[in-house]
Amino acid sequence: MMSRISSAQLYGLCNRVATSLEAGIDARRLWKREAGQARGRLADVFSRIASTLSRGGSLTEAVQGNAPFFPPLFLQMVELGEAAGKLPTVFRRLAQHYENRIRMRRIFLTGITWPAIQFFAAILIVGFLIWILGAIAQTKGPAAYDILGLGLIGNTGLFIYIIFWTSMLSMSAILFFLIRNGLFHHASLERAIFRIPGIGRCMETICLARFCWSLGLLLESGMDVRRVIPYAFDATGSCIFMQCQPQVSTSLQQGDELFVALLSTGIFPEEFLNTLQVGEQSGRLDESMLRLADYYEDCARGALATLTKLSGFAIWAIVAAMIIGIIVNMVAGYANFLQQLSGPR
Repeated sequence: MMSRISSAQLYGLCNRVATSLEAGIDARRLWKREAGQARGRLADVFSRIASTLSRGGSLTEAVQGNAPFFPPLFLQMVELGEAAGKLPTVFRRLAQHYENRIRMRRIFLTGITWPAIQFFAAILIVGFLIWILGAIAQTKGPAAYDILGLGLIGNTGLFIYIIFWTSMLSMSAILFFLIRNGLFHHASLERAIFRIPGIGRCMETICLARFCWSLGLLLESGMDVRRVIPYAFDATGSCIFMQCQPQVSTSLQQGDELFVALLSTGIFPEEFLNTLQVGEQSGRLDESMLRLADYYEDCARGALATLTKLSGFAIWAIVAAMIIGIIVNMVAGYANFLQQLSGPR
């Protein structure tokens, strides 16, 4: 139960549930059908949801009973959609949200695959050279050539080389897992990332898209703005944004407009605040936020494409640095060899 449902599975589920609810199919019937068609842990979770509904429980109660399996945004949307009586709309919007996440992930993976292959190929080739040059030296007799100039020679050098890269990749994987599952959030680290050219803009745009989408959807469901603001901030997944939530909620409780409350945080861009102000004054804040969410999602896709290029460039830079290091070490070794030949005997 600690494993969460994937974005692809959520997209398919939300799409099917939205279509069924729009067609007037009873919730108990459609969840029984989902349980019958699913496999593995999906079938177990859907069966428990169907069982809760059959006993007269609400869908909110059913999904909250399986909370570790679903992301927080999904749970929040179901709860508020059921309270507002707009579950079909909520599931349709959720399907669009997860479809966009899948599309953005595909863009990133497509752009990063070839540089990653080159990176791992370079690691393997260098490791092979460390081992083979040491093996040749043991067979032929002369001293082994240190290809990296770091004292990594033969089996011992290869072992140290493997331990180094295994440790680096393992730490990177653990850090990614912690961040992805919300177990590692630090505002100082996030601020540092937001200041990185290219990367910071991409991350900020994604957070704004999530905020706009969540706020617009919740307001469209008929919920009061003071109630939905905490959910909108949580949906960003950003410590920097979430730290401002108590300040904004307090400002709204004191009777300030949402525009004034968000302006006081200093983290929202001018274009966002201008659109929000117009939407709030015209009484169409939900529509304005949803349109702005579409705009930011388009911007996020463009920013992600830029981020992918930067990531690919960074990987190529690492590979180039390894190659240049090897070439420089070889040239230095060859120059030293020539110097020894030309020196006095």
